[in-house]
Amino acid sequence: MKALATLFLVIGMSYSSFAWDKSLKEVSSVETQEQRFIIKLADSIGKVRISIYDKNNFIISRNFFTVDGPQNIPFNLSSVPEGQYRVKLETKEEAQSFEINSFKKVEKKLLAYAKPIDDNSFNLKVLGLTDSGTEVTIYRTDHKVLLKDKIQEEGGFSKNYKLKFLKLHQVYLKVENEGKKKFLYFD
Repeated sequence: MKALATLFLVIGMSYSSFAWDKSLKEVSSVETQEQRFIIKLADSIGKVRISIYDKNNFIISRNFFTVDGPQNIPFNLSSVPEGQYRVKLETKEEAQSFEINSFKKVEKKLLAYAKPIDDNSFNLKVLGLTDSGTEVTIYRTDHKVLLKDKIQEEGGFSKNYKLKFLKLHQVYLKVENEGKKKFLYFD
């Protein structure tokens, strides 16, 4: 009986000495956004070295972290040129590589068009708005403000404006949204 208990104890100890930890491949992932990326580690992996290599395998950055639980590690590549990079995670036991692409966000221009209807009125179309709160300002040619109009539409809008005592060639427009401005003139 003593031998049987010893046998179970030895077998139990041998199984408990095996690492039931998940591999680095299973606990790590990378989420990219323009020129930033986040390394997501879902479990404790101890000490890890994170290296970033360019396309010629030159090291751009190397950092050491101690990961004791789930952790997100952010990186910013705005100081390096756009392109393809390799991120390598290394522990004492294993290594994992990820390919990432760094690119700058393309700023969309404000698309605004004014089409004359007759001598005193026009149709204004604004397209591609991501936020509401477009400000339309109508100026006289001597730069005095005639009208300020705030439009709370997302995506785009179309609106007719009628001038009572002025002709179209005597005014110009400023359309502004999210700090982007566009000036429209009638010739």
